[in-house]
Amino acid sequence: MKKGLLFLFFFIQISISFSQNGMGYFYDYSNHFFVFDNGIERQLEGEPVTEIRTGNNYITYTDSKLSFIYYYNGEKQVLEENIPNKVVATSTAIVYRMQQRLMICEKGEKKLLSRNTDLFVANDSIIIWQALPSLDYMCYEDGEIKTIITATNSSVINDYKVGKNIMVFNDLNYNLKIYFKGKIYDTDNTRISKYECALNTVAFVDEYKNTFNVFYDGKFKILSKEIIQSFFVSNNTVAFVDANDNFFIFYDGTLTKIDSRKPDFYFCKGNIVYYSYNSELKIVYDGDIFTEPLIEEGNIIAGENSLLFYSNINSPKYFYEGKVIDNFYVQKPYTMELKQDLPIFKYNNTIGFLHNGKIQEFAIRAN
Repeated sequence: MKKGLLFLFFFIQISISFSQNGMGYFYDYSNHFFVFDNGIERQLEGEPVTEIRTGNNYITYTDSKLSFIYYYNGEKQVLEENIPNKVVATSTAIVYRMQQRLMICEKGEKKLLSRNTDLFVANDSIIIWQALPSLDYMCYEDGEIKTIITATNSSVINDYKVGKNIMVFNDLNYNLKIYFKGKIYDTDNTRISKYECALNTVAFVDEYKNTFNVFYDGKFKILSKEIIQSFFVSNNTVAFVDANDNFFIFYDGTLTKIDSRKPDFYFCKGNIVYYSYNSELKIVYDGDIFTEPLIEEGNIIAGENSLLFYSNINSPKYFYEGKVIDNFYVQKPYTMELKQDLPIFKYNNTIGFLHNGKIQEFAIRAN
């Protein structure tokens, strides 16, 4: 990881071989259900399915018998004979509740997390729930079940949010606290309403002290001693515009001023930050800044490590881990989306997956 945002690049359009995260799916002309798994299509069902969810390398759905099905690594299994009460798909695992039983399935392995729970929140590397009847707040991380807070009543936490491996919450007395890697940190801030979290990172506004603060990898830092205008938080990153229109990015522990002007727009997701000045798109990835001209905000779709975008609708482009692919062809008109980092195009009863730098096409049933 590079410290600071010191490197500027214009995109070089190249042909590259890669395999990105993400699962695709489609119905063929006979209404058979197929999965697109790392460049290979496999028929999973002969009839339509419902409640389809995908992650980096798995897919779940409800089949015609109302069974809850999980597909991973070329094989499928029945997780439950009935439909779960609630399902959350993270990039790495499927988490669900059957009545009061909380379950997870990751890398093909099904595991019981709790026999009695109601509400839960799941993210990539942490799952939070309140156990019944104790009302203790519990978590699952690094393959282990841990107790975060032992409760005497349900109001021990007023509100909270969960990032990819972190939890931030206001306690009973509205003191803001952070749970991170088995430890609770006291922020020494109270009645905080504006806070966000992601991987290793929490950012929050203290309107009483007029400060904008970050917690990163176990340490606190004040980023601004004035109330800021706006901010976004993503993996190891905080982007914000301060009271004087200055645009900053805090990345990997280092604060960098990008410009003294407020950008036309900016956004963070996963490992991607992007922003624009005068229709010139800037993409920040792994500490480097890449440039692409004449891109409007509405023509951008963000993934965890990727962007799908166009300046000319006839020539879509795909940014992935510091490189751009534009030497592929899709028929017009089309729709486009990202499943994790897998680009998907639909046009003329055809679905196309951009995989390993090439479009793979399949005939699909008309809607």
